[in-house]
Amino acid sequence: MQKIILTILTVFISTFISAAYKDVIKMELIEGCSAEKIVELKEEFMKVMKEKNYDYSAEVWTPVFSDETSGYVYWVGTAPDLADFGPEFTRYFNEVSKGNTQESKIEAGFDECRVEVSRSGFLTQ
Repeated sequence: MQKIILTILTVFISTFISAAYKDVIKMELIEGCSAEKIVELKEEFMKVMKEKNYDYSAEVWTPVFSDETSGYVYWVGTAPDLADFGPEFTRYFNEVSKGNTQESKIEAGFDECRVEVSRSGFLTQ
């Protein structure tokens, strides 16, 4: 009986660990900034992700059918799984904190253009 319970628990946990992870950030645009500028910053971000072998990708979603069709965008990042997201997040923000890095320049651009309203994580299967 104990083996059956352990097997079921292992399968259940491994399902969540191996599910793709979505990092969703709701952003309010600062006056004078546009969704296009956020997309430009995202493209710079993705270039760094590729060059430095980060295992994370991102899209920018602009609301169309919503109460907030103006002034908001959503950053939707994807990591292979939740276990991979944590170290990649830490690695990226360690580079940001060093100052004169590509990552810190990108984050400075984001800081001039948006305010993070909320951030949520989701497992997708």
